[in-house]
Amino acid sequence: MPLFFNPLEAAAHRLSIAPPMFDYFNTLGLHALVAAARLRVFDALRERPSTADALATTLTIDPRTAEVLLRVLAGLGYLRVKGGRYRLTRTSRTWFTTDSPTSLVAGLEFWERTACVIWPRLGEAVRDGSPVTPFYELLESDAALSRSFQAWTAALARRQAPATARIIPVPRDGGHVLDVGGSHGLFSVELLHRHPGLRATVLDLPQALEAAADHPRLTLRAGSFLDDDLGEGYDVALLFNIVHGLDDQEAAKLFARVAAALNPGGAIVIGDQFSDSLMPGRASRTLLDLLDLNYRVATGGRVRDFREVARMLRAAGFDRPRHRRPLRSVVTEFAVAVVKSPSRP
Repeated sequence: MPLFFNPLEAAAHRLSIAPPMFDYFNTLGLHALVAAARLRVFDALRERPSTADALATTLTIDPRTAEVLLRVLAGLGYLRVKGGRYRLTRTSRTWFTTDSPTSLVAGLEFWERTACVIWPRLGEAVRDGSPVTPFYELLESDAALSRSFQAWTAALARRQAPATARIIPVPRDGGHVLDVGGSHGLFSVELLHRHPGLRATVLDLPQALEAAADHPRLTLRAGSFLDDDLGEGYDVALLFNIVHGLDDQEAAKLFARVAAALNPGGAIVIGDQFSDSLMPGRASRTLLDLLDLNYRVATGGRVRDFREVARMLRAAGFDRPRHRRPLRSVVTEFAVAVVKSPSRP
């Protein structure tokens, strides 16, 4: 949560009366958030508001430092305080209590490692344009980091899956879905709940599949979607949060291989961010640019605009690419296209 300026603070920032320290303070805010989650501050406040002293006793932590931490969390918008008693905001209750279905607590290690291990080498990546850390290789070699990354993506998927499933074109008589790099498989499971005749296969690396959901019509297949055979006879292929991690050559090759794996008229559904999307303001635009920079630093990929993705899909043998923006899927938009029929030029 960013710091909120009042008019006086905003003016001081614009006129450079004060030094530009807010980005530094926001970095400290990340560590305050992670510490609070690990100390179970949000869980302790889930049932009832509490004073700093009472919370410190419950959690066996230092009361003086706890008071300062709680004030910081309130200033960042994660807590409210009234009469010396702290309570959760909707944000903290939704995302940072461990019993919430969309809890990000297990995924905080991923972002902490990203901010503190990968991003300090940003200068190297900017200098030569290459990722400083082979991110997916790192995930496969580091079980704890992989679990945290999958927990992060699964929490977002639980929020988005119902809205996403409504825009995916599934044959009336069922069929077979290929979930490329689907790890947790939650998007596929949502489709299976909606379509009793449907089957789904998730293809991902072994570490990623450890987080996969269980369903009798869901098959887990360990492998690399960049190198291993995808199979054939699929009616729908899902590529969610995959394309931004690929360079142009890898993405073009994958699109062509997915087209070959689909039945005639089969659909590809790409869930990602697109750089030509309308943004509600500068903060949203900057967040997208930061994500773009993160993909370049960590994977060598990037955020593409929808028109570029559409051109790549057509070159790979797809037809009629469409840009979809379902409600309740704020951080992910979709490109949907179908394999050209043999009768079409």
